[in-house]
Amino acid sequence: MLIRSRLAAALAAVLLASCGGGGSEPLVSSAGITSVKVMGDSLADSGTFEGLPGYGRIFSVQGSESEPNVIWTERTAAVLGAPQICNFFRFTGATFVVDPACSSFGVGGGRINNPADKGGANSPLSIPYQLATAATVNGSYSASDLLLIDGGGNDAADLVGAYLAAAKDSGASYQALLLTLLPLGTVGAVLPTTGGPEQAGGLYMQALADKFYDAVKTNALDKGAQRIALLNMPGITNTPRFQMVLASIEQAKGATARAQAEALFRSWISAFNQRLVAKVGSDTRVTVVDFFSSFDDQVKNPKQYGLTNVTTPACPATGVGSDGLPEYNFQTCTATALSAAPPTGVTDPNWWKTYAFADGFHPTPYGYQLLGQLVATSLAKAGWL
Repeated sequence: MLIRSRLAAALAAVLLASCGGGGSEPLVSSAGITSVKVMGDSLADSGTFEGLPGYGRIFSVQGSESEPNVIWTERTAAVLGAPQICNFFRFTGATFVVDPACSSFGVGGGRINNPADKGGANSPLSIPYQLATAATVNGSYSASDLLLIDGGGNDAADLVGAYLAAAKDSGASYQALLLTLLPLGTVGAVLPTTGGPEQAGGLYMQALADKFYDAVKTNALDKGAQRIALLNMPGITNTPRFQMVLASIEQAKGATARAQAEALFRSWISAFNQRLVAKVGSDTRVTVVDFFSSFDDQVKNPKQYGLTNVTTPACPATGVGSDGLPEYNFQTCTATALSAAPPTGVTDPNWWKTYAFADGFHPTPYGYQLLGQLVATSLAKAGWL
């Protein structure tokens, strides 16, 4: 009964805090949590690129009524009554600068295995680097600190992209990516066999989970962290961006090929998630938030979550990238602009508020609210709320 009551309180607080930017009374954490530290990718970015062309404060609709607590990390901090989230790293357009007063190290485009052409392992775009930097800045963690960590979506996109590029480069980029985490002997033995490229992708994702967990252990658990909420990898094939990729496969090769490709990519994500859970094991200092299952259920049963559209981005496309996929401008995708220009046949100015996706890859403020509720549920089950 105690867990159930805390869970209900947590959800109620998140729902209230999501309306109007967090004017409700925060919860008091039963675990004594008073500060929130963040590491991750665009889902956890509170303003790294703000002010640069094409970027807003967050990777979502700008200026919604949920400001200043829109993304899941901000909502969680608000619910706990922790200090306002702000970004440690800021990109000037030429270089990264830091704000030591801020506790969110998450950066849009962040990867667990960050490639050399995006700065490599010693860049804020590397999530292990974020973890190491946070450990250096904080020195050590205590029971009053809650760490919120996500990552993997961009890595999965890299793997899928390299795999699909094999038709053009004979698998060179795919092999090169595999070799960044897998031994040469393994790649050389597996890749040439029947079904080898597909099997190698699963091995890569397991190694990626190992790298993720090892970074968390070295830079957080071994530094005294006792409360870590670790998001597993979401199903990127659910996003409008990857639905377009799958549609192009279907157009070129048929429905069966599309279904096989989607099943393969999802199996790779499952390989990562299963390995991550296995690495965490019974460690009660870490709660793995099942973002994958929740995201899946939202797409399959949208009405149960109050969603009216789980396929079309709310933001208007502003162009087409070199990959043939739509591009979006978060700087101009504002709540005011969307409400003023509803889709054809729609008169409700609030139409976009129940969409799942802002662009082809990121949630709307309501999508972030749903993720915040999931995190609150996980924290309550862990006994931290």
